[in-house]
Amino acid sequence: MRNFLKPKVLLALNAADGVPFPASALAQAVKQLARPGQPTSADVADAIRACEEDGFISGVTDTLTNEVSWTLTEKGVHKARQIAK
Repeated sequence: MRNFLKPKVLLALNAADGVPFPASALAQAVKQLARPGQPTSADVADAIRACEEDGFISGVTDTLTNEVSWTLTEKGVHKARQIAK
């Protein structure tokens, strides 16, 4: 499931056009892009972690809400553009 969802993570963040994406919103966007499949929240979280480990995305924790917001790295932008073609 991870390899199926990783491109969805990149595409969702690419659509945000550089605007940080809160983790909860990113998870919902990935689930929408994965339709008709029904990934669990754990599946999505695993794919997000894998994208971070691969250097495609970067997360920053908001000190007020304690929620992580995600953006694409340069490597992630390049890969997302390849996938979107």
